[in-house]
Amino acid sequence: MKLDEVSTGGVYLDTNVVYMYLRSVPEHQSVIKQFMGRVIKGQIETFVSVPVFDELFYRLLLARIRDNTDRRPLDVLRDDLQKMIDSYGHEIAIAARRFMQLPNVYLVGVEPGDLDGMLSNITTFSLLPRDALHLAVLWRLGIGAVASDDRDFDRVAGLERHWVINPPTLAKEPDQH
Repeated sequence: MKLDEVSTGGVYLDTNVVYMYLRSVPEHQSVIKQFMGRVIKGQIETFVSVPVFDELFYRLLLARIRDNTDRRPLDVLRDDLQKMIDSYGHEIAIAARRFMQLPNVYLVGVEPGDLDGMLSNITTFSLLPRDALHLAVLWRLGIGAVASDDRDFDRVAGLERHWVINPPTLAKEPDQH
């Protein structure tokens, strides 16, 4: 289901959706704003894990470097990490903290038992480790929906993916969770 069609329930937020929200990508803002409006009104509860913010900070840092230099962001980071963190780290941290202050957005951690779930999800659904960890966390929380443009989640039976630009195209595997 497209993200702006979600009307109620609990949804785990993947990094790419939070990234699009914070970067205010014009062509996707109406979908994300409609969804986040329902979150703020309390119609939808959203859950974001600490690994989402790990990945989000890195992606936002690369984006800010790309916006402000004519070099490859990874090269710029390698050449002067401290300067890049000094230049952009504070504003990224402020944006992340503001996002977490929105009503009905809950920060969740990773627990030791999530490791077994992650390792199982990697092989069962052919997921990369970070996605397999997200899946372990959301299942531990009893959530059956993820807001993500990552089509890899489409291989997970029993998981509903709410998308912004990448509709599902893959058939699901048998339910394994």
